[in-house]
Amino acid sequence: MVTQVEQPQTKIKSKVMKSQNIGTFIPGLNAKNITNRVSESASEKKLNTEKVSTASPAVAEAPTTLEESAASETSTTFHPEKVSIIMPTFNAKDTIGEAIASALNGTHENLEILVIDDCSTDATEKTVTDMAAKDQRIKYYKNPTNLGAYKSRNLMMEAATGQFIAFLDSDDTWEPNKLEECLKMLKQHPEIKSVGHALRYIDKRGNKVGYIPTYPTNQEELQEVQENGTIPWVFPTALVVEREAILEIGGFLEWKVAADTEFMARLAQKHGMLATKMPLGNYRVLGNSLSDKYWLDKRLAIDCVKENQLRRIRGQSELTLSEYREIFFQNLPPLKKLNKLREIAATRFMRKAGESWLNREILSTLVYGIATTALNPQATVHKIQWMKYQKRLNQEFL
Repeated sequence: MVTQVEQPQTKIKSKVMKSQNIGTFIPGLNAKNITNRVSESASEKKLNTEKVSTASPAVAEAPTTLEESAASETSTTFHPEKVSIIMPTFNAKDTIGEAIASALNGTHENLEILVIDDCSTDATEKTVTDMAAKDQRIKYYKNPTNLGAYKSRNLMMEAATGQFIAFLDSDDTWEPNKLEECLKMLKQHPEIKSVGHALRYIDKRGNKVGYIPTYPTNQEELQEVQENGTIPWVFPTALVVEREAILEIGGFLEWKVAADTEFMARLAQKHGMLATKMPLGNYRVLGNSLSDKYWLDKRLAIDCVKENQLRRIRGQSELTLSEYREIFFQNLPPLKKLNKLREIAATRFMRKAGESWLNREILSTLVYGIATTALNPQATVHKIQWMKYQKRLNQEFL
């Protein structure tokens, strides 16, 4: 079960939700709504409620328990203008304190931070619980087994009490005006339900070293997303979304990688999304992510997202990830499959070259750059053009 850990000085008297009540854990987010949100055959296109249901949070007794609030109306459960910040974490003792502080010290104070620890073995728990003892807006949960970031986020979306949902990774940070600006955008554009923003890169030494553009930034670009299937470019740590939009489309798919890309695409197509070019957050470049480990899976997953974007627009049934992989990769003729691998490997090396350059690792930059050029010279040209574009934007927002 997922357990909420209260402040150290608080004596906990736990109350565990009964498994049969999980379907109404939070009003509006139940097995019926999730399963019926999209009529499609793809098994991955819904939250795996059977697996999620096995996680039964234990909470300290309070005037209103989760079981009691589940029986009430949604309007009395969630708080207007409140932002629920969801932070999955794993072995992040060196960065999570800075991440939490960046949210607490922002200009928008009506918030809660839901930290869900995915079985850390370092001092992450102590760091968070020490901070929670000083600020009751911090709530700490711990998974009994490693569930991954996507499923952990889904669980915390059920526990959230805010009108808005935001995501903050435990190695990233926000600027003080991040939530204020994002909520202002949502009020200015009532026709959309989610907003994002540009980011800055943070290198391994904590320096802000580059600019990460975002998309869509205007109505014309949003039209490209919704009508032509262009993929939005908004990181989870940059997103603020009305919780009702998430309840309607469901949460993150239980993919190994790239479920965030799929989630953003589905959200933008259904409920709209706009982003500001202001860098309101900072993305840390560590180079040890799941994307590095499963680089082939990620590339194929992103291509699957693009295909399904177009299929939704054309009114066709979507493909599962396994179906896409079989049709567009495994069943390719040998030469076409080899060419596909060459392109994907070049993209992988190009990404690593960029990370190495941001961290001022010159030798690694040269090695990955040469590998990219050998596999796909055109990719190297595009990377150079992209770096020039980033440099111009970085100077614009200094």
